[in-house]
Amino acid sequence: MLPFDHPQPCNGHLETLTLHLDSPTATREAGLALGRTLPSDAIVLLEGGLGAGKTTLAKAICEGWGIRPEIVISPTYTLVNVYPAHVILEGAAPGGLVPDGESPRGGSVYHVDFYRLESSQASTDALLELDRDDWINPDGPTLIEWPELARPLLEGEPLLEIRLQMGECQSETRDMTLRGKSGVYGTVFAALQGLAETPPRTAANSPD
Repeated sequence: MLPFDHPQPCNGHLETLTLHLDSPTATREAGLALGRTLPSDAIVLLEGGLGAGKTTLAKAICEGWGIRPEIVISPTYTLVNVYPAHVILEGAAPGGLVPDGESPRGGSVYHVDFYRLESSQASTDALLELDRDDWINPDGPTLIEWPELARPLLEGEPLLEIRLQMGECQSETRDMTLRGKSGVYGTVFAALQGLAETPPRTAANSPD
């Protein structure tokens, strides 16, 4: 379960959506949809156990934002990876072509991972000593894996909480639950709801 008892700022009603992702391709498509619709000040909390696919989803979100997915790696040992806006997919265009290599969304992406710090009070204190701009992106979205350590510092922020859970029978299936305010993330929910309503592509319904 997501920790739904944490307060969210008053900006529209609280929305929750669960998607069943039946393949790595479906997970990537969900991540692309997220990256194409996230607001630039988004703070995304990526939750789930080891091997749930948090970094894989982060890679697809960054690709949807316009950043080359091959540069997106787990920041477990660095705590924060910054993916500059100029390191983008050649010709990337979530909303159409962009001129001369500009990011189609604008701004960098911060990718944060607090796995190594989660169980240490000393690490909590160390996090309090960091400047906000060291781990919360002032110019684009922030993606945080293992975010529990940071939750007390994010009260009142416009959070999008995403939890990934592995399927019981098939290791490649995931259930993805999202929670956020409609006034901030309404476009995200609409895009993912549309994705959920799109039938899977098969030989019978794919174009020749």
